[in-house]
Amino acid sequence: MDIKAIRAEMKTAIDAGKALLAKADTEGRELTEGENAELKRQLGIATDCKNRIERAAEDASTRDALKAIGDDIAASTRPVRVGQHPVVKASGGTDWGETVLRSVSGATGFKGLLESGSIPLTVPLKPEPIRMGVPVLALRQLIPAVQGPANFGYMRQTVRTNNAAPVARGAKKPTSTYTWKRVDDRTRTIAHMSEPLRRQDLRDAPSLERMIDLEMRLGVELALEAQIINGSGSGENMTGIANVSGSQSQAWDTDLLTTLRKAKTKLEVSNWLDGAAYVVHPNDWETVELLANNEADYYLGGPVQTVEVSSRRVWGLPVVSTSSQTAGTAHLVNFGVATELQIAENIELTWRDTVYDPDALGEGVGASDYELNLLRFRAEMDAGLKIFQPSAIVEVDLSE
Repeated sequence: MDIKAIRAEMKTAIDAGKALLAKADTEGRELTEGENAELKRQLGIATDCKNRIERAAEDASTRDALKAIGDDIAASTRPVRVGQHPVVKASGGTDWGETVLRSVSGATGFKGLLESGSIPLTVPLKPEPIRMGVPVLALRQLIPAVQGPANFGYMRQTVRTNNAAPVARGAKKPTSTYTWKRVDDRTRTIAHMSEPLRRQDLRDAPSLERMIDLEMRLGVELALEAQIINGSGSGENMTGIANVSGSQSQAWDTDLLTTLRKAKTKLEVSNWLDGAAYVVHPNDWETVELLANNEADYYLGGPVQTVEVSSRRVWGLPVVSTSSQTAGTAHLVNFGVATELQIAENIELTWRDTVYDPDALGEGVGASDYELNLLRFRAEMDAGLKIFQPSAIVEVDLSE
């Protein structure tokens, strides 16, 4: 049995399936009925090839032949398990670990020659929904997202005065004032690199999953979250909710819970409350959870449960606890009304072994990553934030 030929056949089938999925992702649509049928056919071919290779691997002589040409059958039947950080999962999940592992090691877990390459990763436009009784773990769970070009324009409301009223027949109708300002903006690239990693270590799936699935993706997610909240709007920074003009503000009043409740009233009065959520720093959320009454009982009971710790809600509204938020300040935002995330380029994971370090082996003694059997990974995405309704944002001062 020609193992190389079977593996080549399997790779062709997998590549064909990936091409179908990539085309649908690029065009922002689901697979057609015909494409679905073709995808199933290619997966059937790949599965059959995998089974044939595994049967051949049971033969000792075949195993020896594979080792002789540098292929390692180790862990070929071990299931791939992708570790998921809660924030990554809440932001839409990821199969980075499995995808890269198969690219690095082959679909059946065989060790293969790794070429420099990249894997486009679909941006989760519909992340995990908000469910009652379950805390919001990522800001992106609250923000609508669309696929679009790097340069974009949209209308931002600057004045909102509703004068609708009963009118007698034949009388002049009142005029409401809704003023809009055109905003022209662009997406920003959010990216980071890994340190050089030993190629041999990538054969260890758990290590690969921790590095790729957690660190690379989580790093991009956290950087994006920081931009959504605190982006200054200058240079390569988005304009975040903390720096947009026209938002509302709530000063400190009496105590932390009272202040948060009065911020809720601001959105209630302006009819932006439905779908709103608080964004607070973990230190401030700790203060909320540790609030106690005069009898030193934690402030979690009563006729109305003011603070729901397990589902992370206060005054009935979800709370996102993130270190991207400035301590001592909170935001109450109707993200579904106020914001939208524009994705110009899906997240992409790229690896290279061609980097040259002039001091890799000591001062003045250089070597390339290829010579040292090293790889470097890069993760990046291209996204921009639209803020349609600044009045649906309340900045809350939590500093006593």
